[in-house]
Amino acid sequence: MPGCCFIQVILPLRLEWVPWYSSPKALAPGTRVSVVFARRSYVGVVLQCTETPGLDETKIQSVTRICDELPAVSAEELAFWDFLSGYYLCSIGEVYKTACPAGKIKGEQKAASILERLHQRLAVREEALTKKHRDNVRERLEAERDKIRRQIDELTRIPCPVTSGKTSRPPKPVLFAGAGRPEHYLELCRDVLSQGRNVLVLTPEIAMGDLLEGMFEKAFPGQVHSVNSHISEARRRRVAEDLRSFGGQVVIGARSALFLPFSRLGLIIVDNEQDPFYKQSEHNPRYNARDAAVMLGRIHGCPVVLGSPSPSLESYYNAVSGKYELQKAVQPSARMTVIDVSEEKHKNGMVGHFSRKLLKAAALSGGPVALIRGWEKPDELLGQAAELFKDIQADIYTPAQARLSDLGGYSLVAILQADALFSDDGFRSDERAVQTLAMLREQCRGTFIVQTAKQEHPVFRSFEDIYPRLLEERRSFALPPYTRLVDTDFGGRKERLVLTPDGSLTKKKQELRARALDFEKKAGGRVRVIIDVDPI
Repeated sequence: MPGCCFIQVILPLRLEWVPWYSSPKALAPGTRVSVVFARRSYVGVVLQCTETPGLDETKIQSVTRICDELPAVSAEELAFWDFLSGYYLCSIGEVYKTACPAGKIKGEQKAASILERLHQRLAVREEALTKKHRDNVRERLEAERDKIRRQIDELTRIPCPVTSGKTSRPPKPVLFAGAGRPEHYLELCRDVLSQGRNVLVLTPEIAMGDLLEGMFEKAFPGQVHSVNSHISEARRRRVAEDLRSFGGQVVIGARSALFLPFSRLGLIIVDNEQDPFYKQSEHNPRYNARDAAVMLGRIHGCPVVLGSPSPSLESYYNAVSGKYELQKAVQPSARMTVIDVSEEKHKNGMVGHFSRKLLKAAALSGGPVALIRGWEKPDELLGQAAELFKDIQADIYTPAQARLSDLGGYSLVAILQADALFSDDGFRSDERAVQTLAMLREQCRGTFIVQTAKQEHPVFRSFEDIYPRLLEERRSFALPPYTRLVDTDFGGRKERLVLTPDGSLTKKKQELRARALDFEKKAGGRVRVIIDVDPI
C-alpha cells in the first residue's frame, strides 16, 4: 500500500497478539484510533508504527478514524501496561481495558464534543457582537462570550513549564515501618510539591483514604484529589486532565489510581503496603498494587515509600537483602498487654468473655472502650457488654470493621479472642496476625489489651523478632519471597506452579497460554482460565 504506514493497535480485548492496521500517515505510539475488529468498533491505542509489518498487506484493514480529540497515552503509561501484562501473565489488551474502561473513553469523547460545541457557541456570540445592539443587549452578549471563553480556557489549559526531574537511576524504594507515618508523609510531600511535582498516595481501601484525605487537605488546601470508585467519571476525567498538565497536586486513591496519566510524578506513597486488599483478584490483570507502584516509580524515576505498621514479609525481605532501604519510625505504638484467658479461667478470673483484669482496666480508663471480637457469638457478647459496662460506652467491632475505623478516640482498645486472628492454616497466617495486631495497636491512643489462650505464641512479639523465623520457614518450604507462586484454574481444575527467582516467566507464560488455548479448543469454546501470579 504505497503512501501508507502500518500500526499495531492495542484493543481492550484478551488477544494473544496485537493486531495491525494501516494508517494514511505515521502515528506516534499512544495515539488513539478508531478501528473495526471482528465487525465491532473499538477505540484503540497505537503501540508502534512501521512501513513494513511483515504480513500480507492486502489483508490489513485501515483505521476508521484518528481520534485527535482524545488525549494520547504517554510513553510511561505504555511502559507500565507492558510491565503489568508481562509480570502478571495477561494480554496488554486486558491491561488497557482496566486502565481505560469504556465509560472513561466515552467521557473523554463527550468532553471533546463539549469543547467543539463551546467553540461554535463562541463564534455565534462573536459574530453577533460585530453588529450594532442596545447597550443592555451588548453587555449580555459580552458576558456570555466571556463565560464561554473561561469554559474553553478551563478545558484547554496550557501545561506549566517544568523540568522532567527524572533520574537515570531512581532511588531505592524506602520501607518505612512503624507508627507516625502520616506526619512523615506530609513532610515528604511538602518538598515534592514545592518543586511543582505531583504525589500519588495509595491506600488499600476507600475508608482508609478518607482518613488520610482530611489530614492532607488541611496541610495542602485545594491541592488534594480523592480518586476511587465512588467519584463520577467526569470528576475522574478532570483529575486526569490536571495531572497531564499541572504539578503541585496530591492524589489519594485506591489501586486503580495507578492508571492515572501522571506527567510529572515526583513521589509515590503506598500506605499499609502489607494489606491484602492491594491485590486485584476479580479479573485480569490480577496485579498487586504495591509491587506495581514500585515499577511505576521506576518508570517515572521517582522515589517510592512503602509505609506499614508491620510490613509484608516480601517487602521486609527486600529491605534486609538490600533491595529496599529500611527506615523505622521513632514514634512508639501503644504498649500491648497480653492476658492469658486459660490461666484466668483456672483462678476464676473470667466473667463470661471478659477477664477481670480487662474489666478493671476499662474502669480505670474512664472513657469509651472499643471491643474487638473473634469467635464470640454477637448477641451473647452484646448482652454481656451491656451488663458489665453500664457506666462506660462500649462499642463492639469485628476485626474487619476495626481496621477501617478511627480508634483514636477510645481510652481502651481490647481484642477479646486474639486466637481467631491466626486460626487460618495458610502459610501467611502468622504474618497476617502480626500485621493486624500492629495495625490496631498504632490506632490506639490509650490502653491496648489482648486476650488469648496462647500467650506464648510468637505473633505477640514485634515483627523484628518474628520475621527472621518466618523467613527461615519460607526458605525451608520454598515459599514466597524465595519463590513465586502461579495459581492456574482451567475451568475448575486448579494447579499451582512454584517458580524460583531465576525461573523464566516468559517461557511459563507461553506454556500456560498454549495450554489454555488447547484446553478451550478441546472444550469447544472459550472456557474461564485464570492465571494468578503471586496470589495472596
